[in-house]
Amino acid sequence: MAAPVMSLDVLPASFGDCLLLTCHTPSRPWRLLVDTGPDESYKALQARLRTLPPGAQGKRVIDTFVVSHIDHDHIGGAALLLNDASLDLAFGDIWFNAPAPAGPRLRGVAEGQRLAELLGATSRDLPWNVAMGGQWLCSSPEQRCPRIDPRRGLKVTVVSPSLKKLKALFARWDKELAMLRAKTREVVEPVPLLRGRLSLEDLAASKTAMDKALPNGSSIALLVEYKKKSVLLAADAHPDLLVEELRALADSRQVKLPWNVDVLKLPHHGSRANVTTELLKVVRAKNYLVSTNNAQFGHPDAEALARVICAGGQPTIWFNYATKQNLSWNHPARQAQYGYTCRYPTAPGSGVRLDL
Repeated sequence: MAAPVMSLDVLPASFGDCLLLTCHTPSRPWRLLVDTGPDESYKALQARLRTLPPGAQGKRVIDTFVVSHIDHDHIGGAALLLNDASLDLAFGDIWFNAPAPAGPRLRGVAEGQRLAELLGATSRDLPWNVAMGGQWLCSSPEQRCPRIDPRRGLKVTVVSPSLKKLKALFARWDKELAMLRAKTREVVEPVPLLRGRLSLEDLAASKTAMDKALPNGSSIALLVEYKKKSVLLAADAHPDLLVEELRALADSRQVKLPWNVDVLKLPHHGSRANVTTELLKVVRAKNYLVSTNNAQFGHPDAEALARVICAGGQPTIWFNYATKQNLSWNHPARQAQYGYTCRYPTAPGSGVRLDL
């Protein structure tokens, strides 16, 4: 069996995201860490990073650490990670959007503010948005879908946020941080899994509200491509923006839609407000990832996974937790009828790993 081009670890991160993507480039592996999950799941990330071999300088290297946005289930362990001397980490770059990316130290109590403090502290000398010259990572009218090429043949394209959505959050930065701290931000409540006698087609066609939460709209979503393999890490990005940016990117590259990728990390843990039929007309994957243990908001929503399955292509759906809700999709008759498969962790607390 050929050696993998990419490896993606979907770590157990409670109801959040924590993803470690390794591109097996010739000189040494290039590693991208996206989010940390909430603070209560930090030990799983810590244990995984301890398995990384030290580099030439004796440190474990994370080439790019991305904090997609300010929700606790994505940023909760970030300060713990940056302050964890036991791991002896070296960061090539840290991507995080705050109102003043390269500016003076900020004050505050919420996690987004604390991370900005850490990154802005001159005593730490941490690299912050270096790939964008210290500016925000976003798509703007002047620079649509900005691309970073960390290594020869390796492409990382930003498909969310837009400058407009980022500014919408920053205009309410203090209020949003306060709401997150108080855990009062409005969320879309899930429905029971496969309720009633609705078919998958009925569920897929259900009219559902689209995600409008400002922090989710500010999510950094990335398309990573290397040696004809591609992974779309969608964080909690808004589906309307993903559709818009992927269409623009397809036009610029003369790619026929739907855009086919090897892996799509479903936005917002498989929320029906983010996984839309329109999105799945624009991007199609061989493998779909669901990162959640169903806590807090009950994701993934049945409507979202029904849309994935009904989009066709005989996909594999990967779950990083083997919970009762997630296992309910491992239904032999339904899988035979619709031609999809499910994959789960082989051991409790292990998450899943995809080799491409």
